[in-house]
Amino acid sequence: MLDDNKRTHDVKSWLTEREYFDLCKQADREDRKPGELLRVIMRRFLYGHIDPSCPQSNVTNRVDEARSE
Repeated sequence: MLDDNKRTHDVKSWLTEREYFDLCKQADREDRKPGELLRVIMRRFLYGHIDPSCPQSNVTNRVDEARSE
């Protein structure tokens, strides 16, 4: 089974100045670092949105639980 607890891989992405500026503004609004916000955006895209008021929103979803079809 894949380990979803430890972050061991990095991904490089090229952004325009506008994209980076807007990413940093949004990260600041959410009190996050830009890289952390990118990870949140990616996880929302892959596994669905978790309501910020949800008490488990800081808990990582397991891949096999996220897409139960």
